[in-house]
Parts: sequence; C-alpha cells; structure tokens
Amino acid sequence: MLYRVCRALLTGFLRLCYRFQVFGAEHLPETGPVIVVCNHANFIDPIVVGCSLQKRQVCFMAKEELFRIPLLGGLIRRFGAFPVKRGTGDRGAFRAARSVLAAGKVVGMFPEGKRYRDGKIHPLKPGAAMLAVESGAQVLPMVVTGTHHLKLFRFPRIKAFVGPALKLEATGDKKETVRQGTEQIFTSLLELWEKAEAAVAEWAKL
Repeated sequence: MLYRVCRALLTGFLRLCYRFQVFGAEHLPETGPVIVVCNHANFIDPIVVGCSLQKRQVCFMAKEELFRIPLLGGLIRRFGAFPVKRGTGDRGAFRAARSVLAAGKVVGMFPEGKRYRDGKIHPLKPGAAMLAVESGAQVLPMVVTGTHHLKLFRFPRIKAFVGPALKLEATGDKKETVRQGTEQIFTSLLELWEKAEAAVAEWAKL
C-alpha cells in the first residue's frame, strides 16, 4: 500500500514538473520474474523506472551506501530494495535478487554499474545477464531520457521508453552464455536509446 501511494504521488510530481511520459509500458510482463535493465544518469532514475511500470512493484538492487543514510535506508527497504557492494561481485546481493525473482517479482538494475551524465548508453557489467540466465527471468530493457539534464531549478522533459522483453537462452557454456546475454542486453538498450533520441529530437522541433 505504501509503495502504491508513494508511486502515485511521485508520478503526479513528475508529470507536473517534468512533463513525464512513458512509452511501451505494455511490454512489461503481467506475471512471472522480470529483470528491468535501464541506463543511469541521475539519482532520480529509480523513481522514474518505478513510476513508469505502474502494473507491478520494482525491487531495486541499490548501492550499499544508500542503506546507511538515516530514514532513507529504512524507507527503500520497505519498498523492496536490497543492497549491493559495487565492484565486488557481491554474492549476497545476487542471492537476494534470486530470492525476489523466485517469488515471481520484478528486480530493477542499472547494469552500466554507475551514473553517466552524458545520457548515452555505456558498456554493461555482466551481472544482469548472469542473473537472468541463473533465474530464467525475462529481461525488460528500458531507457530514460532527460534526467541527465536535471539540475536544481532546471526542469527538463523526462521520458521513459520500454522495449520488448528478452529471454536469454542458455547454452552449454555458462560463461559464453553470460557474455552473449550481456551483448544482447546492450544491443537492445542501444537500439531503444537510438529510437528514444530520434523521438525526442522530433518533439523538440514541434
């Protein structure tokens, strides 16, 4: 209940202040385990992702430091988030993610591994593909535009674009499967980003 109330309030805020729109939300599978993968440019991106996918709750894998912040740490835990130690291959975080997916829920990840303020798609870490292969979850690519322009007293248009879900097929060699899966996810994000950029450029002419 708290998640839905906060999501409704934040969605209204995004629409009012940033003319927020979502395209392709129908691609989110209605049931079953899903890994949402998205580009990452600003701290507000998890909020944008959560508000974009209204049919289901997204449980985010978030950097460990956020859980040490008073009040914020407890709040994001209530929203289903769980910590990850970046750059360490955190097995505890992956166990938590597998548990969420085993329950048929949605996990949110930013596979670039950190924020990039240029708004482009950057090479991905293999964690999302590895998790998808191990859990059998579908992968939902998503691109957010506009948040890389977000600053104090600056209100860019924020748009979210969701692509068709991917199913990574396991081969005999797990390492090669993860490598190919990471490449497949990257390609889907890049293609979606190119479509998003073209759409944003056209809207700018209006």
